Amino acid sequence: MRVFKYYAPKQIAKYVVAFFKGQFSIEGIGCFVFDSGRVVFSVDMDQEALKMCKEINNHVNDMQNRVCVKQYS
Repeated sequence: MRVFKYYAPKQIAKYVVAFFKGQFSIEGIGCFVFDSGRVVFSVDMDQEALKMCKEINNHVNDMQNRVCVKQYS
């Protein structure tokens, strides 16, 4: 499990894509779980954490789409 000192969505997305399954923590915010290369939403998350998960997942999608486009160019 990696602990990030601050919220950096692009850096966290790189970590999620690289390890595909696991956990990470952001100091002062909490612990998050990711599986299949995406951050998993849980029922007990507050609105701020849900927005963070969504933003990280959007960066993950952008990274994955960028790789696909570069392969076929």
